[in-house]
Amino acid sequence: MVVNVRSGDRDQGFLLPPSVRDWLPEDHLAFFVIDVVAELDLTAFYAAFRADGRGGAVYDPEMMLGVLIYAYCTGERSSRRIEKRLVEDVAYRVIAVNQSPDHATLARFRARHQDAIAGLFSQVLGLCVKAGLVDAGLVAIDGTKIEADASYFANRTRDELAAAVLAEAAATDAAEDEQLGDRSGSELPDDWAGGQGRRGRIRAALAELEGQPARDYEARVAERAAKEAATGKGLRGPKPLKEPARRALPRRANTTDPHSRIIATNGAGVMQGYNAQTAATTGQIVVAAEVTATANDQPHFIPMTQAVMENLAETGAGKVGTFVADAGYWTAASGTADVGADVLIATRKPAWRRGETPDDDKLAILAKVNRGELSLRQAGDILGVSYTWVRDMTKRYFGKDGPRQARTAQPEPDEWMPVIEKLARGEISQRAAIDELQVSQGRVKAMLAHVRGEGVEPEIARRAMDAKLATETGSEAYRKRQHSIEPVFGNVKANLGYRRFTRRGMPAVHAEWRLICSAHNLLKLRTAATA
Repeated sequence: MVVNVRSGDRDQGFLLPPSVRDWLPEDHLAFFVIDVVAELDLTAFYAAFRADGRGGAVYDPEMMLGVLIYAYCTGERSSRRIEKRLVEDVAYRVIAVNQSPDHATLARFRARHQDAIAGLFSQVLGLCVKAGLVDAGLVAIDGTKIEADASYFANRTRDELAAAVLAEAAATDAAEDEQLGDRSGSELPDDWAGGQGRRGRIRAALAELEGQPARDYEARVAERAAKEAATGKGLRGPKPLKEPARRALPRRANTTDPHSRIIATNGAGVMQGYNAQTAATTGQIVVAAEVTATANDQPHFIPMTQAVMENLAETGAGKVGTFVADAGYWTAASGTADVGADVLIATRKPAWRRGETPDDDKLAILAKVNRGELSLRQAGDILGVSYTWVRDMTKRYFGKDGPRQARTAQPEPDEWMPVIEKLARGEISQRAAIDELQVSQGRVKAMLAHVRGEGVEPEIARRAMDAKLATETGSEAYRKRQHSIEPVFGNVKANLGYRRFTRRGMPAVHAEWRLICSAHNLLKLRTAATA
């Protein structure tokens, strides 16, 4: 049987066209990346090299950046795999002009120019603005958790880190004694420094622990003494105990990536990682990309709005019409802040007193306290609780005339406003306001700030935001949130595969996240251009 097949000769002298531009179709992503890099301002990259031309030749930063951007656009970040693709993948060879920088060169380029790489985000965003892809009418803000290049099991306490330093010092001394004997050590070769990297990370982890606020017994006592010295009078309330009822967990830092944190994830336990904050338009163009090491999104709403405004002002995209965010960002301060645009944040209704109602035996003791038959401390000793708990529960469940119905819901503004106005005029004490309204001291302070015009009471702010979201305009705008920001995370994590950072440390991780978001924007720009 004779089969008609295409003939081919592996020993043929020349197979590819003489020009690398003929190796790929004209509409290939590689040529798009080459054209984009040619439009970028690479002054910051070239400024890192000598201007007089002396020294060994270096790879062209424009070529190296093109390889890096194309790799991120195709979901490839490993320097070793990129090195392999520069030999085997035609698209990589076209971008690299048939040059083959090794993995160490690629890794050093990414580390050396991390600030310049992070600065590319605004330039790529500017290209999207010129293409008409950025509609700033509505910007959605959200965060996603991304794993750090570090193990959860590499977290250590201060004592464990100190023990590691001492153990490593002892091992170094033993090794030196074995090799040098009684010699001074000046004969050691220059490369006798194998543990420098690990020791540096341990010291960085110790520095992170020093930067975290200490909440142990000695620190709390010192903090209390400092406040008393500043005010000139003693503080009220119970003093710190050496053995508190709830023992605080020891502070820990990661020896691999000291800037990373243990972050809780929804329904998936915890992870060692970062919180990548992102803002996107309805066209799913990322207009701000920042990285934090906190699991809570609440503190980051206002900083993200400022970042969006700065980026859009730099690129000439105009002002934002509305910022939208989910309930994870809700605070009264964020909901009422003047950010230069309308704000829509889903709210959370606070639970009202989750504590259990005292049983009949405890209520009987509280009744005796109310009648004056027992003191607060005597009742506290009988019940095994603090005297302040006895006092608060007695005020809550008993009045001058005997038992009374405890409050089951938040006080309405019409109810608490007259009471707080009396407090503001000095007619009643703060304790009297707490007892009358049956709320916490912090809540009374928030109410007082509202009356004085120093802030907005959280419940009033929540109701105002709920009313805004209930309108047809507000409801329609908020429904766009999910379709604006969630596809960005879906593309980054599911399509491009970026679920874990490859670099360590906050500056490096921030630069990498911005590069990832730049790659996302470039892919959106290419799709729009080809359409």
